Amino acid sequence: MSYEISDKSSVKILVQVLIAKGLKEVVISPGSRNAPLILSFSSIPEIKCFTIVDERSAGFFALGMAQQLQRPVALLCTSGTAALNYAPAIAEAFYQEVPLVVLTADRPVEWLGQADGQTIPQQGLYQNYVRFQANLPVEAILQDDHWYVKRLVSEAFNRANGNVSGPVHINVPLREPLYKKGELKPGSYNTIDVVEPSSALSEENLRALAQQWSYAKKVMVVCGVCHPNEELNKAINVLSQQPNTVFLTETTSNIKGENIVECIDRQVFSIEEDKAVDFSPELLISFGGQIVSKQIKKFLRNNAPQNHWHISLNEEVIDTFQHLSLAVKVKPEMFFLQMAGCVQSQDSDYRDLWMGLSVKNRLLHLDYCNDVEWSDFKALSHIFTNLPQNINLQLANSTPVRYAQLFQDEIHEDTFANRGTSGIDGSTSTAVGAAYVSQKATLLITGDMSFFYDSNGLWNKYLRKDFKIVLINNGGGGIFRFIPGPSQTEELEEFFEAKHNQSAKYIAKAFGLRYYSCSGEDELRTVYNEFLLENEQASILEVFTPGDLNGEILRNYFKSLVFKI
Repeated sequence: MSYEISDKSSVKILVQVLIAKGLKEVVISPGSRNAPLILSFSSIPEIKCFTIVDERSAGFFALGMAQQLQRPVALLCTSGTAALNYAPAIAEAFYQEVPLVVLTADRPVEWLGQADGQTIPQQGLYQNYVRFQANLPVEAILQDDHWYVKRLVSEAFNRANGNVSGPVHINVPLREPLYKKGELKPGSYNTIDVVEPSSALSEENLRALAQQWSYAKKVMVVCGVCHPNEELNKAINVLSQQPNTVFLTETTSNIKGENIVECIDRQVFSIEEDKAVDFSPELLISFGGQIVSKQIKKFLRNNAPQNHWHISLNEEVIDTFQHLSLAVKVKPEMFFLQMAGCVQSQDSDYRDLWMGLSVKNRLLHLDYCNDVEWSDFKALSHIFTNLPQNINLQLANSTPVRYAQLFQDEIHEDTFANRGTSGIDGSTSTAVGAAYVSQKATLLITGDMSFFYDSNGLWNKYLRKDFKIVLINNGGGGIFRFIPGPSQTEELEEFFEAKHNQSAKYIAKAFGLRYYSCSGEDELRTVYNEFLLENEQASILEVFTPGDLNGEILRNYFKSLVFKI
C-alpha cells in the first residue's frame, strides 16, 4: 500500500518527518500555492485535516485544539497576506506556551518584489513570537538537501513540543506546477529526537529553599494561568496546610482546595492601607502564566517582599511584581512536589489572616449579589452560580474573564482563557477548536465586542451539538465604563465603548445555532435552564444588560467591601 502525495521533494520529506513525529491534526485554509501540502496531508489516514477559510479564525481554532490536546497541531495556508492573518493566534500561543506547527506556502525567492500575486517576504514573518523558524529549500535534490530538510523539520517539531512549548514556523517555497503527485510508501522514517533534561532541584538547592520557606513568617504563592494538573494540585494542597503560607489563585489557575484563597481582587481591594503590611509577604513565590488581577500586581509592587522567587523553565526573566530576587528554572509541579516533602513552617497566623478576610468578604459578596439590580453583575452572578458540572469553561476577554474572578468560588470546572496577550480577537474560534477535541461539553462566556469581532469563529462545520455560548450584550465595550480614564471622557461612547445596537440573533441563524435571549432576572432564570438542557444543537443565549449602569454597579461592589470591613 502507498499514498499519493505531492511530487515535491521538500514536501515529501516534511510530511514524512511530521508523521514520524506524531502529528495528528492539520488545520488548512484553502489556497493554491499550498496545494502540494494540501494534497499530501489529506491523503494520509493518520492525519485528520480541518478546513477553515478565515486564517485568523483558523489560527485560534488550532490553538484551542492544541490547548486541550497538549500536543502540536499544524496550521497550513497559502502565500501572501494569508500568512499575516495567523499572527494574533501565534502571538497568543507563544505567551500561553501552546504548541503549533505553522506551515506557510511561499513563492520562490526570485519572485519577491516582482509584482507577482500573493507575494510578500515571509522569512522571519513571526520571528518575535515563535520558538523556532525555518525556510525550506524549494527542492531537495542532493542527499545533503534531504538531510537538511529532515533536520529543520525535526528541530521545529522538537522545539514546539519542548519543555517550554510554543509555536514554530516552517516557510515552504514552492514552484509550479503545484498539483502533480508522487508516491509515498508508509513505514518507519528516521528523525532527530530530543531527550529533554530532567527538571528537579538538586538536594542542596532543595534544602536551602525549603529552609527559607520554613523560616519565613509570611509566604505568599501567586498562581497564574495553568493547565489542569492533578500532581500540581495535590502538592499545593499539601503545602497549603502550612500556617505561614497562603496560596492566591484565579479561575485560570485551575487549582482548588480548602485552604486556597480565591477571588483575589475581592480580597486585595478590601485591605485598608494601614493594614497592608500585615497582609504583605516576606517571601513571594509566583508561577504560571499571566495574572488577571491588576489589584494584586499593584499591591505587591507597592508592598515589597524581602524575597521573590519565580518558578518557570522559560528563559526570559519574568519580574511582574518588580521585586524578583531568584528565578528557579524547574517545572512548577516538580518544584512544589519536592517542597511538599520538606517545608515545615514555624508558628504563624498568616494563612488564617487571609482566610479570615476571604470568609468575611464572601458574606459581603453574597449580600451584594442578592440586592443588586439587573446588570452584568446580576446576570453573571446567576450564570456562574449555576454552571453545569463536568464542562470545559472558556472565558472571553475582556469583561467576562474579569467578572469570573469575582465568582471564582462558584466555579469548579476546568477554565481556559486567552490570557497570553489578552486580546478579544479569537475567543470564539479558540473555544470552538477546544470544544471539538474536548471530552466534555464546552461553554463559552463572552461579551458582545469579542463575539461580534470573532463571529467568523462559527463559520465552519466543526460546531459540536453540545457547544454553548453565553453572550453578555451590554451594547459596547463595558469595561471602559469601569476602568479609570475613558469613563470620564466625552469620547467614551463613540471611541472607547463603541456603543451599538447589534444582536446575535441573525448570526445564530446564519451559522445554524439555536438562539435564546433574555433581558431581565426572572427571564434569565427560566431561559438559562432551557438553554443548558439543549444538547441537540449548538446554541447561543444572548443576555441584554443596561450598559450605562454596569460600570457604576461594579464600582459600588468594590466600595461595599471597603466600607464594611
